[in-house]
Amino acid sequence: MSDEEMLISYDRMKEQVEKELLPFFERNDAGHLAPPVVSFEKGSTRISFGSRPMTSGMMADFLLAIKKHLSNIRIHSFEDGYYAFQAMNRNLFKPEGMLDNFKVEFFVLSASSKVEISKKGNLTQEEISLAIELFRMARASSGQDPEDRLRMLGSSIVEPDKGLDWDYIAGYEEVKRKIRESIILPLKNPAVYDSIARMTRKVFESNRPRAILFDGAPGVGKTTAARVIAGEAEIPLVYVPVESIMSKWYGQSSQNLSQIFDACEEMGGAIIFLDEIDSLAGSRDNNMFEATRQVLSVLLRRLDGIGAAASTITIGATNRKDDLDHALISRFDQTIYFPLPNAAERAAIFSNYAKHLDGVEHASLGDGSEGLSGRNIKDICEFAERRWARKTLIKKLKPSVPPFEFYKQTLRIWKETK
Repeated sequence: MSDEEMLISYDRMKEQVEKELLPFFERNDAGHLAPPVVSFEKGSTRISFGSRPMTSGMMADFLLAIKKHLSNIRIHSFEDGYYAFQAMNRNLFKPEGMLDNFKVEFFVLSASSKVEISKKGNLTQEEISLAIELFRMARASSGQDPEDRLRMLGSSIVEPDKGLDWDYIAGYEEVKRKIRESIILPLKNPAVYDSIARMTRKVFESNRPRAILFDGAPGVGKTTAARVIAGEAEIPLVYVPVESIMSKWYGQSSQNLSQIFDACEEMGGAIIFLDEIDSLAGSRDNNMFEATRQVLSVLLRRLDGIGAAASTITIGATNRKDDLDHALISRFDQTIYFPLPNAAERAAIFSNYAKHLDGVEHASLGDGSEGLSGRNIKDICEFAERRWARKTLIKKLKPSVPPFEFYKQTLRIWKETK
């Protein structure tokens, strides 16, 4: 098929672009940003539209999208505030007419930005698809508060809670020490770390951690620890479940992840908590789907510092570290392992949820719950409370606390049903 046959007429192209873009514009209520302009002037097709303020991360994502749709591109300009990329001829040894090829220009201003697409003649379907994707990326939730945008992307924002401290997590003293040293100290004292880096390095580069991996079985306190960190550091925690990122639409999953990082940057920094990161970025040796490969590529770039906010730290949580891609593991500054609690720690956890029992009784329950996680123990105590409440109501008794033997019985029942 010749290049000429692959071209889409201007009228059909305009109809397709407007059908895709205008409803998107209307749904997202872009405020001061005007609708896209599609025109054919002096023999050239032009598409232009405004964008939310562009971050370095967005520019990196734009370039990835361009490379995905165009096999050969050249950097026409890469100056501060103006970036331009142009398709090259299929035959790289024949440069004639290359300046007439598909071209994307980004005009980056402090308050807003603009994207202009141009090409002499008509566009191919691949070029039309690229124009539509660039618009969606540029306009994603334009004008919205970054916290609202995060919620639309399926993330939960947990504001710092100073009332939640390390006493809420019984035991785990070594884990707590590592977290204080590797995460909380840098977040609360960035100037000290930066000053040391400036005094020791020829070229300044932050020595503060960008990413920490929490490794451990389900229910050992990884998510709770992240909430405590947010409270101590006084910055929001953005909880990102894997299912909120993944999409059936091509390229949308990686775009969702990029938008989460961009929104956190606009917030002035946050703790990004990627739960079950093994489902998001498993090993590339295990027949990885293309969509997952794209997500991993974005994640690697962000953790590598390309487009990353200095005030944002990423915490990945997994119970299957061996399934993670090796390149991803290398991007984490440190891995903190959360083991299952020992007998003394299990007793301390029971004391959090059954404070009316004495130390000997807590120790007995701790000895009898080997192999259980903190979440398991919490579930057992809640099960005991519900059973006791039901018994109180049925026998029309006054509310009281469950006795030690009742907890032992509940523990035995719980273990038998698992």
